Amino acid sequence: MLLKERTKSVTHRILESLNYRMNLPDEEKIKYENQLKGFAGEKQFDVCMSRSHQSCLILNDLVLTHRDTVFQIDSLLITTDAVYLYEVKNYASSYFYREESFFTESGYKILNPLRQIDRSVTFLYNVMLSLGYRLPIHPLIVFIDPEFNLYSLLPNKLFLFSNQLPKHLNTLSDQNFSITDKQVELGKKLKALHNENYRPDNLPIYHFDQLQKGILCPICFSTSYRDTRQTYFCAACGHKETIISAIERSIVEFRLLFPESLMTTNRIYQWCGAIYSKERIRVILKKNYHRHLSRQMTYYSEK
Repeated sequence: MLLKERTKSVTHRILESLNYRMNLPDEEKIKYENQLKGFAGEKQFDVCMSRSHQSCLILNDLVLTHRDTVFQIDSLLITTDAVYLYEVKNYASSYFYREESFFTESGYKILNPLRQIDRSVTFLYNVMLSLGYRLPIHPLIVFIDPEFNLYSLLPNKLFLFSNQLPKHLNTLSDQNFSITDKQVELGKKLKALHNENYRPDNLPIYHFDQLQKGILCPICFSTSYRDTRQTYFCAACGHKETIISAIERSIVEFRLLFPESLMTTNRIYQWCGAIYSKERIRVILKKNYHRHLSRQMTYYSEK
C-alpha cells in the first residue's frame, strides 16, 4: 500500500525552473543534473518496489525533523514487525572504497552513504520513539544502476546492488505481511510530520528581474506557445492544457521561487509573460487565494 508518493524535492523544482529561466552557473547546473539523476534512480526503485504495495506500507521522499535537525529518507517500508529504510544511490561506473570513504575513478572523495544512513536511522528511531513506537529499523543502501561497481570492499549487509534487489523484494513478499491499523497509524503520523516546504540554505541567488518570463511547458519547459480561446498549446512539443491550468501552474512556480514576495495581479501578469489579460489573472487569483486589500495595493496569499 503506497501511503506517500514520490515527488520532486523543492531543490529539484527550483533548480529546474531556474535552469530554463536563466543561465545557471556551472556549479548549479551540476547540482541540477545530480537532482535529475537521483530522481530517475528513485523512480526506478519505485517500479521495483511496487510489487510490495499490497502487503506493506510505503512512504517515499520524507523530510523529517529531529531536534531542529532536518533529515531526508528516500523510501520507508513499514511491515508488521519492522521498518525498512532505503537510501537509493544512482551512481554510475566504478567507485572505490578505502579508509572508510568512497572515491570516484578520478580520485574525488564523496560523502560516505554508510554515515548518511546511520544518521537517518538514529534520527528516525528517535522520531518514532517520540510517537510511541519501538520497531527495529533495517537500513539498506540501494545501488540501483546495474553498471555500478564498487571495488576494495568487504561484504556489507547494508549494501543492496541492483541484481540483488529482486531477491530482497521476493523475500519480503514471501513473508505474507498484512497491513494493520498500527502500521497505518504510524505511517500517517510520519506523513503528517513531512515538511514539504523545506528549503535548504545552499540554493542559488536569483532575482525576479533576471529571470525569463513566460509560461513553461510542463513537459519540455519551452515558453513557445500558441493558443485558442480556452486552450494553451506548447509550440515545441504539442502538449496542451487549459489556459486556466497553465496560469495556475505558473502561479505555483512563482510561489515556489519567491515565497516571501507579495503576490499581486500585476506581478503574476508579468511572470506569465504578459500574454493574458490582468483581468483573467485576477479572476484566477480570487478563486484560489485569499485576497488582501490595502491602501497601496491588493495582494493574495495561500488559503
